[in-house]
Amino acid sequence: MSKRKGPNRENLEQTRRVFLENARQEFVKVGYNEASTNAIVEASGMARGSLYYHFGDKLGLFYAVYSDLLEDCYDRIGEEMDKYAGNPEMAILSTCDIFLDYCMKTDFRRIVLIESQIALGYQKRLDKAEEEILYRTRALLCELQEQGKLKGYSVDTVLIFIMAIVSEVGRSFEKAQDLMRHREECMRGLRMTIKGMIG
Repeated sequence: MSKRKGPNRENLEQTRRVFLENARQEFVKVGYNEASTNAIVEASGMARGSLYYHFGDKLGLFYAVYSDLLEDCYDRIGEEMDKYAGNPEMAILSTCDIFLDYCMKTDFRRIVLIESQIALGYQKRLDKAEEEILYRTRALLCELQEQGKLKGYSVDTVLIFIMAIVSEVGRSFEKAQDLMRHREECMRGLRMTIKGMIG
């Protein structure tokens, strides 16, 4: 009697990716609260049980989409930080620049900066950022502090300001009439603010 084969890893990952893609579209289109797992399951062409198996529930699915988008952004930021090793100020400014590039993408902006505030608590979002990128940004700020910079600000205060500014600027792109011009003006203001704190 032959042993019955279960789903292989490749099939499981493919199913997961299909759910993530359809969920991303649904969350962008109608927001977290109005998103329907029925619509996501139907669009995915998968069994409802598969959604529960991979993600548990709608919140688990949202968190997976959110994490997927953030990890792509953070990977790119990590590459930039490596490129500017030894120049912490430039690494921080380039990091902000890249984050704002991602914020220009509707999917990233709506899920990471807008819908996540509805679906996820502050601590969960902070934990994700800490796990991925904040510890590296903090290390860069510590380098600057050791060089006698930060002008009397603590590392954590500067880190909070940077996080708050880039997040709010990213959300503001949702209402901008001229996205490129708005981004350029915001980045100019962001550079002046950061340089004022760390210069």
